[in-house]
Amino acid sequence: MPNLSNRLTLLREKQGWSKAETARRLGLKAPSTYGNWEYGIREPDLDMVTQIATLYDVSVDYLLGQQSIPTYAPSELHSEKDIAKRMIKLSEDLRYEDDLILNGKLLDESAAHFLADSIDFLYEQTKKLNN
Repeated sequence: MPNLSNRLTLLREKQGWSKAETARRLGLKAPSTYGNWEYGIREPDLDMVTQIATLYDVSVDYLLGQQSIPTYAPSELHSEKDIAKRMIKLSEDLRYEDDLILNGKLLDESAAHFLADSIDFLYEQTKKLNN
């Protein structure tokens, strides 16, 4: 199951922010505080978890690994018309979710990363073709 530090890293990188930039946006005086959360050395208090969820527009449940969908309900994903969002979500799930199944068998971690890399490649190539 993904932990808080993994989710923090994923969300920050998705925004294209540095750890220092993220710390600044959260009003932290020491950028190392945020870095320690990503490294799993320390964890933010509940008030800060709520601020982080607001900053990234995700639920606290998602940050804490209790939910795999960050900002929308699963039913919305199926009706989502923007295939890019669906591809990005699938790639994230493959990288950070455990116990995924492929054709009735547990998906091996290396196979999951291969599939995620393949989806990322296809997404980037399709963006180029679609411009």
